[in-house]
Amino acid sequence: MCIVNLTSVIKNSDILYGNDLQIIKNGLIIVNNKGIIEKVGKTLDIKDTVYYSKIIENKDTNVIDAKGYLIIPGLVNSHIHIGDAIGKDISSSDDLDTRVHPNHSIKKTILEKTEPDQLKQFMKNAAISMLNKGITTFVDFREGGICGINMLQTAIKDIPIKSFILGRFDFNCFYNVQNDKKVLIKSNNPHNNITKHHDEIKGEEILKFGKNLLDSCNGFGISGANENEDNILKIYKNIIKETNKQRDDEKERSIIAIHAAESIEAVKESLKRTGKTEIERTIFTLEPDFYIHITNPTRIDLDLLQSLNKAIVVCPRANGILGTGIVPLRAMIDRRFTIAIGTDNIMLNSPDLFKEMDFLLKCQRAYEKNLSFLDAKMVLKMATINGGKILNRNIGCIDNGFQADLVFIDKYDIDIYPMHDPYMSVVHRCSERAIKAIMVDGKFVDKKYLIN
Repeated sequence: MCIVNLTSVIKNSDILYGNDLQIIKNGLIIVNNKGIIEKVGKTLDIKDTVYYSKIIENKDTNVIDAKGYLIIPGLVNSHIHIGDAIGKDISSSDDLDTRVHPNHSIKKTILEKTEPDQLKQFMKNAAISMLNKGITTFVDFREGGICGINMLQTAIKDIPIKSFILGRFDFNCFYNVQNDKKVLIKSNNPHNNITKHHDEIKGEEILKFGKNLLDSCNGFGISGANENEDNILKIYKNIIKETNKQRDDEKERSIIAIHAAESIEAVKESLKRTGKTEIERTIFTLEPDFYIHITNPTRIDLDLLQSLNKAIVVCPRANGILGTGIVPLRAMIDRRFTIAIGTDNIMLNSPDLFKEMDFLLKCQRAYEKNLSFLDAKMVLKMATINGGKILNRNIGCIDNGFQADLVFIDKYDIDIYPMHDPYMSVVHRCSERAIKAIMVDGKFVDKKYLIN
């Protein structure tokens, strides 16, 4: 079912409304013909207005009776490596670096040896899988430069899911990698003829190359501090700043995100090499908009992130499968960080935010031996509201002016009914089977994309 250029009225449903996911019983949502939510409230309150009468009298208005459903915001998967779907569960008992290090890992070998068409098919499959699980937006760390970005865009071009792509500068065009450090070489890359001295790496050619990459994506997603020298991090920052100077719309600005403090070994390596943690190194040199993981930060790291109002994306199941630790979520909540959730590498995990939320809630309560600091509503906000906030987009929230990305959950699903606590039911018991319809930008997702 696909609704185009029509106003839609969704009535008689329960709704998780607004920035606080307030429960509205017997609610109503009006979506305009641009896929934007115009009005949310109780059905009885809105039906008594002149505004509603004019809309409902229009023969072109599409009226949807959603009785028996709980409507939640479309889920935002704030960190994923979608291309790694080709390597599901390979070397499942190996450590972090062995499996996913950007310069020498099983992941790197698999990606290099897989044909592009095969990679694109697995990316497409992963996008369909996410959509079926209520994920309407995902944020991908995309390797492979412009070619890698184009590959993902081609793979998902027909899938009604929103992608927020953070590309990566292929510095191997300009450097040899020796002991995880990049050493400048004469490049054979057709995009440039750089043979400049190390200190002149900020030249016009590299700036132009970086800007061309940002024209194809939403920003930079960087593997980690230990894989990049300070001068490389500064190049990323300078390219972003130069690009954003030319963009008037705040929502069109490019952003930077980076993995940090994922493992204790990575923290120790950074301290050994530079005398600073990854966060201490990158917070000013790179100035990222948000950080991924932060599983093993120092107290100084957290204080520094708090002082500069940095957001954090946690990936609890990835930390679990790799044995890197449990994120210090209570300390983050106490410091009032904006915290979002990602499912991380598909090589490690299924792209399922229901599983992610369930795991996070339970392992954190067990780790802290405390129930009061974290509830299901807070976790659900991390997978919806907060994802929209860190991306500075009108997504992840059912409110006036937001995009109508909606997930219709059957309240009478055998695993959910009776639903005494909607937040806990979604976080703790919901699965893709309970999802009966998905709307993206005010249009129902065609059934050909739904596996149920």
